[in-house]
Amino acid sequence: MVIAKIHNVFKNLTETEQKIASYILEFPEKIVNMTSKELASACGTVPSAVNRMCKSIGVEGFAKLKISLATRVGQEGHNENNIPFDKEDNLKMIFNKVFNSGINTLKSTYQMIDFSRIDEISKRFASAQRIFIFGVGTSSVVAVDAAYRFSQLDVQAYAYTDILQMNVMAKNMKNGDVAFGISHSGRTKAVVDAMRSAKQVGATTIALTSFTKSLLYTESDYSISVYADEKNYPVEAVSARIAHMCVIDALMLSIASLNYEDYSKHISLRNAALDGIRY
Repeated sequence: MVIAKIHNVFKNLTETEQKIASYILEFPEKIVNMTSKELASACGTVPSAVNRMCKSIGVEGFAKLKISLATRVGQEGHNENNIPFDKEDNLKMIFNKVFNSGINTLKSTYQMIDFSRIDEISKRFASAQRIFIFGVGTSSVVAVDAAYRFSQLDVQAYAYTDILQMNVMAKNMKNGDVAFGISHSGRTKAVVDAMRSAKQVGATTIALTSFTKSLLYTESDYSISVYADEKNYPVEAVSARIAHMCVIDALMLSIASLNYEDYSKHISLRNAALDGIRY
């Protein structure tokens, strides 16, 4: 869990905090047996900086960080999935790292999920009159897929991926509607602006992003964050996109579980429609 927290906020840490965080990510098994003074010395800083870094990642002190790391190291040992890309990598190594990155992202995201919050979000989606979904760039694909998934539940869901159209449509939302903003960075201006407009007219706002300190996450009524490993894989949304889509699939089934009989009926109708377009 603590490793996921570090990755999630790494870009928001100070230069000194990043140096400490990088050491922890590289040598998690060593940290378990170190004092804060020893860690500070290894990073060329002071113990107070270690404590500040702990607070920045949401951990109550170095002792709690060591306990969390000890649990992880004891269960898994050093995580070989967290190996950065290198220019010398051959094709097989690249595929191995990309696939392992995706697997690690899904496992870490699952560990981060607050299921009480997901339960409330599922109920908000299920009771929504309309769901407007906003996403651009790589998130636009996720937004369109989400609209399709929700429509299978007989929910009025619409995906908006054009930056000019998004804010206009957000202003047409009403109380009882849900605005669902999807952005890996959580800083995409068009998505953040659309969500702000939706909130102003009384819609409930729900965010799906990779960074808990982003505007999209902090300004939305409800937020879901996936694991992001931008330290080792700086290319935007290398594996986070997979986690975003898995979260949406899980949300769809969570909503379906609230009224399983209707869900079964809609899926049967969908399957019949799909059979008509297949050989």
